Amino acid sequence: MSTSHLLTLPLVGRSVELAMLRGAVDGAATGHGTTVFLCGEAGVGKTRLAEATAELASSLGWTVATGRAYPVETGVPYAPFSDALLPILRKLDPAAIALLTRGGAADLAYLFPALATPGDPGRGGGRDSPSEFKSRLLYNFSQFLGRLAAKQPLLLVLENLHWADASSLELLHFVARQIAHERVVVLCTYNDADPELKTALRTAEQSLVALGAARVHHLEPLARPALDQLLTKTFGSEATGAREFAALLYGWTRGNPFFIQETLKALVESGRLHLRDGSWFGWEVADLGLPRTIRDAVIDRMAALSPAARALADLAAVVGTRTTFETLQSLADPVGATLLASLDELRRQHILTESAVSDSVVYDFAHPILRDTLYRELGLARARILHALVADRLEESYGAAAPVHADELAFHFARAGNPHGAAAGIASKAIKYLTAAGRSALAKYANREAADYLSAALERLDRERDASEAEHHDALAATLAEDIAQARQRLGEYDAAMSLWERARREAEHRGDDRRLAAIERRMGLASYWCGHHQDALAHYDLGLAAADRGGDARLTARLLLAKGLCLQDVGQPETARAEIERALMIAGGVHDDALLARVHRALLLLHMWTGSPELAREHGAHAIALATRTDQKVVACTSHWALAMLGGLTGRADDTRNHIAESERLVEELGSPVLRMWTAEVKIEYASATGDWESGISFAEQTLAVARALQQRALVPRLLVWTALIYFGRGDIERGKAYVDEAWALSGAGDAAEGRPLDVHSVVPVHIGRAYYEMISGRYEEAIRIGEAGLAIADRSGYVVWAVHRLLPILAESCMRLGDLQRAERVAIRLRDESERLGHPLGLAWADTCDALLPMLRGDNERAIVLMRKAITAMEAIPFLFDGSRLRRELSRRLAAVGDPKGAVHELRHAHDVFARLGAERELAGTREELRKLGVRPPLRTAGVGAHGLTGRELEVVRLVSARKSNKEVAKALGIAPRTVSTHLSNIFKKVGVASRGELADYARRNLLAEE
Repeated sequence: MSTSHLLTLPLVGRSVELAMLRGAVDGAATGHGTTVFLCGEAGVGKTRLAEATAELASSLGWTVATGRAYPVETGVPYAPFSDALLPILRKLDPAAIALLTRGGAADLAYLFPALATPGDPGRGGGRDSPSEFKSRLLYNFSQFLGRLAAKQPLLLVLENLHWADASSLELLHFVARQIAHERVVVLCTYNDADPELKTALRTAEQSLVALGAARVHHLEPLARPALDQLLTKTFGSEATGAREFAALLYGWTRGNPFFIQETLKALVESGRLHLRDGSWFGWEVADLGLPRTIRDAVIDRMAALSPAARALADLAAVVGTRTTFETLQSLADPVGATLLASLDELRRQHILTESAVSDSVVYDFAHPILRDTLYRELGLARARILHALVADRLEESYGAAAPVHADELAFHFARAGNPHGAAAGIASKAIKYLTAAGRSALAKYANREAADYLSAALERLDRERDASEAEHHDALAATLAEDIAQARQRLGEYDAAMSLWERARREAEHRGDDRRLAAIERRMGLASYWCGHHQDALAHYDLGLAAADRGGDARLTARLLLAKGLCLQDVGQPETARAEIERALMIAGGVHDDALLARVHRALLLLHMWTGSPELAREHGAHAIALATRTDQKVVACTSHWALAMLGGLTGRADDTRNHIAESERLVEELGSPVLRMWTAEVKIEYASATGDWESGISFAEQTLAVARALQQRALVPRLLVWTALIYFGRGDIERGKAYVDEAWALSGAGDAAEGRPLDVHSVVPVHIGRAYYEMISGRYEEAIRIGEAGLAIADRSGYVVWAVHRLLPILAESCMRLGDLQRAERVAIRLRDESERLGHPLGLAWADTCDALLPMLRGDNERAIVLMRKAITAMEAIPFLFDGSRLRRELSRRLAAVGDPKGAVHELRHAHDVFARLGAERELAGTREELRKLGVRPPLRTAGVGAHGLTGRELEVVRLVSARKSNKEVAKALGIAPRTVSTHLSNIFKKVGVASRGELADYARRNLLAEE
């Protein structure tokens, strides 16, 4: 795939520098010339800023001249100036040059030999002494620049001055002193990490700064927020989609723009980052790799190091990204390094950075890329010898505290060679420290690191198996297998986890260890459950319960009962599930175990959520979170917040969804679980699908689907497909939406529902929603009713009434109305209202209001329909279900037109048009535009309104009242709408005009709206 769009990354994170350079340009335009030095490490973006300044100057009508110094031309006098100005001078005729030089054309030819003519005098200007000639040359050149800038201001860019010759620096110093009253800006760049940085450049720079003729700005690498902004601008990807990738990229490049650009180009060229259907995928990469362009640049940089400094850098690369002075001191002599001199050299060249931590002086590589390149260049044999050396010295220096540094020692012993014939000793130490480091990582939920450490330990243990100690080996191997399986399971790698659990189970059976066997069966059941294999999960739970009973472990019995209860809930057996959970509750109460009680309350939260007792569900959720927080059970707290967020979405409580999903996401980040991250993402995607945040919803959904498929999330993928399909349907991409619904149908096994097989209700009912919705928008209303009723029967049979209210009953009601079966529609509407009132379900009540409005309309009572439609629209948009609210506005406009209110009809259509345009709802937008034309009104632009001109009439009213310092309640009262509707309007207004608060909105209104009235 082409990487042309990555050749020039967007300029972000440089607002301070751009403002400073803009100030220099503005000042010079009024006759206050100046010189600016931009310095920084290689690749930090000096040239990019110089280019941006050149673009600015060109846009203002300036003359821009850019020259560069080159390492192969360090002996060529005035080369950067000649490189910059020669293209301009060649365009001038001799008369113009004579006018600009006032008789000094021969001197100019000395600076620019390419302009010399056979009649020009040679160096020295005749009988002038060399010093007189140079003085005249410098003066004439500075006067020439002033005259050149008199016609058009001049930006003179001189790059890479660390390679400039002494004559050029002397000329720069003279010119910079002379341009104070000229329309000239001299912008200089240089690499301050270059080992060959000339004393002459430092001297000239310091002198000019002391004279007030120049300023110096050291350019730092990009900060992390700037990198996030760069990715968003380059790839159009929401922060949520590339957040972890951004953290990885920043850690790898430390914000160096050259490293960032080359890494991104390599990822795109390799296809690891790829564009599909307008969205970028591949953000889940775990290893960024080292592009050849970066490797070559780093190797060139290292070539300038002295042998002693290079040896010390190699040693530091083996130690890692951070090391102490004491460690280097203990290691330096064997590699022949003169420590202090080498450290000074590495610091000067920005290879290592030095800082004080507690009582130690520590050294870090300026970039991880530098360390990685050095390490790769070592070669396998040399790296092994150095790792062995480092491992021995570190273990010796840590003494009794060595276990605290297990991860560091494991890293080196695992990579060590055998320089002293002690292979067995190195192998046993590698196993010892790898195991300790892995278990420490597992306890911290650093699951990837835990899996890597422990797998390496098990591999070495199996390789070193001694027949005389087979029993001890097998027991240790089984324990390691359990730990690795737990890490793999947390990572969603279920096949690998199941294989390891099998190994551990065989050892537990061999030893007759029932407690361990019960724990393993529970873990195997959870792995099966997360993969959507509910029958396998139930079988493992039953085996585990039998083993726990034999082992007399009440707590483990309770945890198995809870796991079984959750599984039974999913397959639509809530009463059986309730019995198992209540047994677990009795055990937990008897043993007074708060951690266990937290899990019980979480199970009851889920049970009541699905069976239609939302208040009870919230009560149990609050208990679960409180107990989980008290006992530091982050997974329980995280999943409880997830369930409450899901409940908020299912019942139309947007604030609950936002608040709980934020807490769930926070805990997911701490836990680092890709599985929990996907389940949290599902709520956000469904919320985006419902509320109309479709652009980010699609991007986020596609990325989550890719990960969910890779992690075999059979229970989750069908729902993700349905929520994503609903967005595609809304946008008018019917074929893609249908493909997603078909895939969800096949994966969920929905076609087997009639055969009475146990199915995951929470997958099967949503796919019925997706299929019924597709049939409805395709005009096949009888088929939509058939599928909807089949899904409703499954929800009713399981007792999960929330699914019925959430979307099934509304789809059935609309399909019946479109079919003309008003009696049936009325029955559905009555049930919808009854269930919604019982559940306290705002969304269901909004759907019921919609039905109540549409039924009179279909019976010809337009006056009553109009009143009820306004009520329903207010309820819908307060949730906010903006897409469906705007669909109802279109219907309202038709009724208004029918009763002779064309102005009101147009108002509603314009409002709907704005929402559909913003959402990208192409089918609805096209229909709305056609209806406007029928009313004799020219449709607005198809793009969503932005800025002040994109505000609707109602939004303008809200802005005026907010600017008058009215509260949401006061605004609502003045406009006759609900306070939540005001909040929805404000959210839309903030997005349109680009503000983040009521205060900013008031300022914006005074500048852009109120001043026009």
